Amino acid sequence: MKNIFKNKLNKMREAGYKFIDHTADVKVRGWGRTIEEAFSQVALSLMATISPSLEKIDHKIEREINIKSEDKYALCIDFLTEFLYIFDVDELVFSNIEVQSIIMKKGYFQLKALAKGEKFNKNVHEIGIEVKAITYSFMNIEEKKERVTIDIVFDI
Repeated sequence: MKNIFKNKLNKMREAGYKFIDHTADVKVRGWGRTIEEAFSQVALSLMATISPSLEKIDHKIEREINIKSEDKYALCIDFLTEFLYIFDVDELVFSNIEVQSIIMKKGYFQLKALAKGEKFNKNVHEIGIEVKAITYSFMNIEEKKERVTIDIVFDI
């Protein structure tokens, strides 16, 4: 039983995110074994900023997300901005976000993701911080052999 728990704990550490002190905005570091996992984690950190108790968000609605951008930095910004748009227009929040692929195709990067969540309900979901935009300031994508780390700032 201890080995099963230890394996789950190690797997959880392979992908995740944490909030980093920042003077005026929200700074996040997300990481994973692959760029897809790291993108998924920064998207979850955005959702946790908007509604901190992700465990209260049921998987009633699935949303497929497809993004094309000229480079990985723009792809990350566009991907996260899509979640702000979905929240603002459709009032949806997600607690499960899986980037299925990021590929280079005909000179641009293409991302495919699946997000699961539900309509935001202030009587059920915790109200977090309003995010105005995703910024390039302090943004960094570091790709190493077994770990990808993304630093990003949310303008609040």
